[in-house]
Amino acid sequence: MAKKKYEQLMDLLQKDIIDGKLPVGSRLPSERELAEAAHMNRMTVRNALKHLEEKKVIISKRGSGYYVRKHTKMVDEFELGNAEILSLSAQLRQNGMEVSRHTISLQKMAVPQWLSDSFPEEQEVYELIRLSEVNDESYVLQKAYLPYSKFEDMDRFNFEQFSLYAYMEDKGYRPKNMVSMMHIGLLPKQVQEWMDLPRENVFIFDDKGYAENQDLVEYTISYYNPKHTSFRYMTKGMKEHKS
Repeated sequence: MAKKKYEQLMDLLQKDIIDGKLPVGSRLPSERELAEAAHMNRMTVRNALKHLEEKKVIISKRGSGYYVRKHTKMVDEFELGNAEILSLSAQLRQNGMEVSRHTISLQKMAVPQWLSDSFPEEQEVYELIRLSEVNDESYVLQKAYLPYSKFEDMDRFNFEQFSLYAYMEDKGYRPKNMVSMMHIGLLPKQVQEWMDLPRENVFIFDDKGYAENQDLVEYTISYYNPKHTSFRYMTKGMKEHKS
């Protein structure tokens, strides 16, 4: 189903925010300017701005206009299970968070025994371990495993600066479908040291990303700091919950 016009404008504005064309704290163009640029009426523009404000992407200042929300005070928690397949950094920036990312290691290895059922045709995988911080606090540590046969030159890229999903898209294997399993468990000791957190229960996600041809192209284990994380899920009766 085609998106409504106000939703299309929301997407355009959010993309400009993510790409840095509308920096945090900057003033958005006026309703009239947006209407002229997007070839939409002002009622549609007003509707888009209202929904963006409800999503805490922008803030209205009386007599001044709309502004991109500041990172550090406006958003303290990121909601999982409520987004399209975007890179994590893009999702965080879209939700108004100040993001930094550090690569802990990137190495080629034989397929671990516990991964052999997921990659039965592969001999080797790349393991990429990255730590993401929001507002200078550990947010998530991710261990991503990608099949070497599809990403042979992965070790040539700096994934602190270069998007993993952009790289996968360049190779023709960006995930189109994701299957996620979540449980709550204690941080492994090594992960605890990397994240500099107490040994406590956290949200642990196992995500499998499938390309358009249904090949498994990504297996990622993510350890989320519960201080900054909530998630949405659906029960079999299609009732929505938030934790």
